[in-house]
Amino acid sequence: MMLTSRESEKLFIDGLKTGLLLEIGGMGPICLLVFRLSLSLPLTKLIIGIIGITLADIIYISLAVFSISVVIKKLKSYQRVFDVVVGTVLIIVGVLFITAGHVVDSPSFQGRDLFLWLFGLNIANPITILFITGIFSLEISKRNMDLKKSGVFAFGFLLATPIFMIFVCLVGSIIGRFLPSTFVHIINVVMGCVLVILGIRSIIKNREMNKMHNTIEDDIRELFKVNSALLNGHFKLSSGLHSDTYFQSALILQHPKEAERLGEELAKKIKENNIKVDVVVSPSIGGIVIGQEMGRALSVRAIFTERVDGKVLLRRGFSLSDNEKVLVVEDVITTGLSTREVIEVLKVIGVQVVAIASLVDRSAGKVDFGVPRFSLLSLEIKNYKEENCLMCKEGTIAIKPGSRK
Repeated sequence: MMLTSRESEKLFIDGLKTGLLLEIGGMGPICLLVFRLSLSLPLTKLIIGIIGITLADIIYISLAVFSISVVIKKLKSYQRVFDVVVGTVLIIVGVLFITAGHVVDSPSFQGRDLFLWLFGLNIANPITILFITGIFSLEISKRNMDLKKSGVFAFGFLLATPIFMIFVCLVGSIIGRFLPSTFVHIINVVMGCVLVILGIRSIIKNREMNKMHNTIEDDIRELFKVNSALLNGHFKLSSGLHSDTYFQSALILQHPKEAERLGEELAKKIKENNIKVDVVVSPSIGGIVIGQEMGRALSVRAIFTERVDGKVLLRRGFSLSDNEKVLVVEDVITTGLSTREVIEVLKVIGVQVVAIASLVDRSAGKVDFGVPRFSLLSLEIKNYKEENCLMCKEGTIAIKPGSRK
């Protein structure tokens, strides 16, 4: 389907507006560094640094446009390393500003080195990875864009980076003309202190966040063990695959207080990412209880699909309007088959799926639904086709603790 010039113009402007709002809201060390450099370097020399910043954004936007979420998740898995590297670099640059402010006028902050410095800082910047990919992907999902529409929107979104950075440079160059050397030295010291603080926060704060995240995952894992809901043996999953590990979440969800707590924890992830949800839809039977708790935590209604003669349907008088935003909730995701079946039903109805949530993700994020997805426990567990199952070859019989039938 061809886009009209009016549609293209609207998408472009929407992308530009969204990008500029993100640039303003996400101002951080890179923006401060560009501003300080603009006090002493001409715009013609800073342009190559701005190109480096923009190139980093282009890389992440391209990943988001083509829904290469597995690659993004891989990059996010190294976020702790990025945080330490960026934090260390910011501390070093901050110290240089404080002790020898004139370093920004040296050749190391010009030409190729300036490009590499700003490109490297931006591509490892948590704001770039989380804000750019996360919010851009969310906008694509919310607007239900295809590849062509995403491309036009992305062009406007990306153009916001050089426009905003050039504006920062122009402001800096104007101010720099009137500032005496004493004030520039004071700015160097202040800038240096700010960069050192941001660098320390990048190292320490994210370590605390990782610890908190690990604590939540550890709690969920322990909860499964305590309730004998994490089983080891030889199992046939609802997908037909075989595995030596099975998550029987019903043994936890039978306890109302635990079910409520898990629903609230999972709902936090939706709220933290500012995802608007009108209704929760879950596949029966496994997703019904956690779907109900998610509906309670998000203050929206919760309904479920059923399988009738092998076909997934909405029954019992449940209905959806085409303007409602749907969150699909499962208890455990392995191959994502049942979740995809629910998504297909919703597509036929014409409603928009904005995100996927599950208690456990057995694929460690490898299953891609084309929309943001969240889980409380994510880990990679080996699954086998029946003909390749090592346990079957050893002569043990697969049991079915739960089934979609």
